[in-house]
Amino acid sequence: MSKLHIFQKVVNVLVYLFFLSSTVYSVVGPSPDEAFWIEYVWTAVHLLLGGFVIYQWFEDAHEPAIHGVGWHFVISVVLSEIWLALIRHGHYIIGLIFVLLTASSVSLVFYKLEKEYPSNSWWDKLFIHAPFSLWHGWIVFSVVIGFFQAFTHVHEDGPGVWSRIFVIIGEIVLCSTAVGYVRFKKQRGDITGAFVIALGLLAVFTNQQDPWIHWSALTFSIITFLSPAYPFVLKRFGRSTGDENAPLLG
Repeated sequence: MSKLHIFQKVVNVLVYLFFLSSTVYSVVGPSPDEAFWIEYVWTAVHLLLGGFVIYQWFEDAHEPAIHGVGWHFVISVVLSEIWLALIRHGHYIIGLIFVLLTASSVSLVFYKLEKEYPSNSWWDKLFIHAPFSLWHGWIVFSVVIGFFQAFTHVHEDGPGVWSRIFVIIGEIVLCSTAVGYVRFKKQRGDITGAFVIALGLLAVFTNQQDPWIHWSALTFSIITFLSPAYPFVLKRFGRSTGDENAPLLG
């Protein structure tokens, strides 16, 4: 292991300890009184990334950690922290730019790991692939929420027609992305990424009382929850999934 690689791994540990303690839920999540459980998505991401910064020191994790994840772990965390700071101070439009940059960085890791560094053990799945799959699903959901934070306003009499339409379009994008996760990973399906988006849609259903948004979110959440079964159903009937469909965001 070269000195540069050791330095990179040390930086990963320091960044995790000093910067990744913020909870995305506190900024973009729904009211804890109504959908408090969505908080545990980021908790799971945080814990698994903690496993990643430990597991990276093992020989089996060296190649995917150094050449698969690379410096994008540090970049993603720094961008995420800037985004959260902007949102806390009410700078939603600039915050949207930084959440898009964060999503791009996390997406690069997600796709590179899937294409070039497939998991060879349960440890790889748990501490290399799972944290970035969960993070990617969560950041995709956060991008959609960030868009509405930046460009929509809440009225006392509830959302207008156009707001409802745009929210439903956002829900369709999230649902389609979750299905894309499944199709992208062929027979296995990306259950973790799809599950995170499904939970996000369920949180929208729980938190929003407008009938259009409320029931459409539940519908798309159910579809998303069922989407991981798609490749297994095809496999059961002897059909193959195509690889032409990847997640729409990222």
